[in-house]
Amino acid sequence: MLPHPRAEEPNQPVDLMIDAVRAALADAGLAGSNIDLIGVCNGLFSHPNPGQVIGRAVGAPECASVLTTWGGNTPVAFIAELGDRIRRGDLDVAVMVGGEANASRDELRKAGRDRPKPADHPADDPPEAWGAPLIMDAPIDRERGGDLPRNTYAVFESILRAAANETLDASRDLAATLWEGYASVAASNPDLPPTPAASAAEIRNPSATNRMVAWPYTKAMCANNRVDQAGAVILTSLEAAQRLGLAPEQAVYLHGTVTAADTDVLLTRAALPSVPGLDAAVNAVTHRWGPINDFDHIDLYGCFPSIVRYSTAVMGVDRTRPLTVSGGLGFMGAPLNFAAGQSLIAMIRQLRNNPGAMGLVQGNGGHTAKHALGVFSTTPPDQMADITNFDHSRPVVPRADPDLTGAGTVEGVTVEYGHHGPERLVAIARSNDGGRLWVTSTDPEAMTAATSRELIGAEVHLERGIVYL
Repeated sequence: MLPHPRAEEPNQPVDLMIDAVRAALADAGLAGSNIDLIGVCNGLFSHPNPGQVIGRAVGAPECASVLTTWGGNTPVAFIAELGDRIRRGDLDVAVMVGGEANASRDELRKAGRDRPKPADHPADDPPEAWGAPLIMDAPIDRERGGDLPRNTYAVFESILRAAANETLDASRDLAATLWEGYASVAASNPDLPPTPAASAAEIRNPSATNRMVAWPYTKAMCANNRVDQAGAVILTSLEAAQRLGLAPEQAVYLHGTVTAADTDVLLTRAALPSVPGLDAAVNAVTHRWGPINDFDHIDLYGCFPSIVRYSTAVMGVDRTRPLTVSGGLGFMGAPLNFAAGQSLIAMIRQLRNNPGAMGLVQGNGGHTAKHALGVFSTTPPDQMADITNFDHSRPVVPRADPDLTGAGTVEGVTVEYGHHGPERLVAIARSNDGGRLWVTSTDPEAMTAATSRELIGAEVHLERGIVYL
């Protein structure tokens, strides 16, 4: 059962993470004093060194502390890093943990109260920092809505729709059907309160409790980090597990990870309907472990439908099979940057219940920019787990002058909605000289056009960031 958000005695992220680590230690039958390192996946909390505080609370006051970068790829990529440190002999027992209390923060805001200060959990030393910075935008992108994932993934949806020559309705139907599958898994997730699964129609169609957010995405199609949740995973060397008397039937082995990077922003990619870093990562997994559709269990990162649509296509995965073991960011919800961590925990449970099965967990960060694929099984690997990395982060297409005036072509589009209806069209346009830029319009006719007919490929006039159809 998830902690209930409350304003009178609000949950705090560090407390939730302490509880998660204690639960993981109890599950493993391990004492906190055996921990060499606690790595915390960064989030919206502001504590300077949560790993140090967690270590003190669980009986590991001298353990090393790491605080990662941001990004939904981080849990899988960081598991790879910790596994590599164990493989090199740098440590024996490590903990990865993530947690948020955003639901409590929302309750405090509604009650007109300030959230508790992190000084309630003082820290003495700074943690080790790990991971490359996550870059989401430039200032001009923020002005025009190109920084918000709900917009960029909706724009990506329009790009994939047009590339597949689908109607707007067919694209919405596909997104809702994918999300219906995620909702079904979330409804049976033992970590969540019992909740009826939403149908495709309930997910697709706006209602009083499911407003449109970024066309064609309703609230139900969007990532949800407004939760009070935490989770933790323990990694050990095989030698340490045997020495400490850990139960062999509890073990799940990391077989390997593949990580990749694409350009931080959509504007500078060679072809908008493709994600070359993810393509390379999938090819590497397939070459080493076989077709991904043959894996017994998979968890595809479910922040927004477009990334699942793309992932299933490039992976050759049957969309009618279960695509998640957790329920995804929309229906399980997750702490910011830790959705793949919650999925990994759910995958460990699945694999323990199905000895010998193979599982794959996907992490996805930024605007489909950072990727991590982890392969796991209760069967030991033939060789030590390693990391394969691909870098496609070099910009290929230039940014156009953001104040450009002249002709252009629409390459991707969405419409932002507020509580009272459509507010702004947000689009990627390509100028005649080949550069790209974010453009907007508040013209009601333009917003209606974007939600009723195909605008991808339409020739338009651009004037200092405003698009005219």
